[in-house]
Amino acid sequence: MKDDFDVLFPDKREEHVEDTDLRQCQLILLRILKIIDYVCKKHNITYWLDSGTLLGAVRHGGFIPWDDDLDIAMTREDYERFLKIAPEELPEDLFVQNLDTTEFASNTWTQIKDRKSRIVLSEDALYHQGLYVDIFPMDSYSNNFFKRVFKEKIHKFSYIIVQAINAPFKKPFFKGINLVKNFIKLLLKIVFVFFAFFNHKVIYNLNIKSKDKRIEAMKSNPKTNYGYGTEVLNWDKVYKTEYIFPIKTLKFEDGEFNVPNNCHEVLKILYGRDYMELPPEYKRIQHNITIKPILEEEEKIKLNRGFQYSKSNNSISM
Repeated sequence: MKDDFDVLFPDKREEHVEDTDLRQCQLILLRILKIIDYVCKKHNITYWLDSGTLLGAVRHGGFIPWDDDLDIAMTREDYERFLKIAPEELPEDLFVQNLDTTEFASNTWTQIKDRKSRIVLSEDALYHQGLYVDIFPMDSYSNNFFKRVFKEKIHKFSYIIVQAINAPFKKPFFKGINLVKNFIKLLLKIVFVFFAFFNHKVIYNLNIKSKDKRIEAMKSNPKTNYGYGTEVLNWDKVYKTEYIFPIKTLKFEDGEFNVPNNCHEVLKILYGRDYMELPPEYKRIQHNITIKPILEEEEKIKLNRGFQYSKSNNSISM
């Protein structure tokens, strides 16, 4: 019998209309985190707060005041287990998005999307644009320095290149961070011109197969180092296992959630020794162009059109 999340974690966004859009966004994400935490505990799946969310827990006792997303991580084995059960276990107002469930995704890892809100990160987005929680898979990297750097990480770099070659330019082309991203993509397309003009779907599919083989091979590594998986293109950090496990809990907003065993070492690797210091105001920026925490019924229909799981394999039919 499916859990009644309307009772367990009721959606109270209508009660917070007097708050700023950003705070409403954070409260919606907090509810998603509570649901993920509940499902993980039910199925004995381990996760932990990661990235800016972990920093927020340690430095602020909750969200970084200007943050508009939420990040968690799981070992590869737990990540795969979670993805198998999530479409069935999560409530209908949440959607599991990754490249296995949609043709287009905002990132190459998994995001849990809210079906009743909208966050605009790119004006030409083809993926689901609900507010989201990032879930990063963590692979066990080799103890052998040369194998880790010259095999496992080089394979990851090749995956990044193929993704960049195939990725369309972001609109508006010359605005803010899009200008930098588009310039890098252009350079990669020029340097790897043969691949850029070749059948990109063939290259993409070969790269996916290579990635899957690599992931399976890394599962046999000793569980002494954990780093972000091949598909986590933005991060290249590796942590000693004792920095992550055993997992403990820490206050985040009005709840207690899983965090790494040694938050200090993890945050130091991520952000440097001065992670407790606030950045200058010009760096306190959000990810989005616009946020709309509460949608009208017609807006919800438009947001979710085409984003439904098929009964056969939890992928969607567009």
